[in-house]
Amino acid sequence: MLTTTFNVTAGADQQALAAINLRTPFDCGQTWNANTRTNHNPQLSVDFQRSSALNQRVRSSASGTVTTVRDLGNTSYGKYIIVSHGSGITTLYAHLNSFNVSVGQSVSTGTVIGRVGSTGGSTGPHLHYEQRTNGTPVRVVLNGVSVRYYGNTSITSSTGC
Repeated sequence: MLTTTFNVTAGADQQALAAINLRTPFDCGQTWNANTRTNHNPQLSVDFQRSSALNQRVRSSASGTVTTVRDLGNTSYGKYIIVSHGSGITTLYAHLNSFNVSVGQSVSTGTVIGRVGSTGGSTGPHLHYEQRTNGTPVRVVLNGVSVRYYGNTSITSSTGC
């Protein structure tokens, strides 16, 4: 007897992500380098870098509810925020310099949630960014475009334009 198993979850996850249409978490018109690398933790996260990154506004990639606003001090993510977008999809924004939201707050696409920093285990000002499905990091898609793994992608934000 031949048994065939289909991975329906992956397709459903991709459909849920596409339906939300996660946006670049920065001001309209800003260009950032989205860096990915095999030794990153977690591996599917993205570091957004650019000159004069420190204190740039970080915006929510989509509407949702803030579930975490936490400061781990000089370790790991440092100051970070998690926003839940429904259907098990969350975004994480780390190494922030400051917070502009609180737990339980509803945010819209483009709401300023914090400012870029270099907190935690960071080696310089940048935004560590993750998209997660049911708590598991997934490949980042912004504005309907997949970020390149592993290397650099230049992304110009259209959030709030």
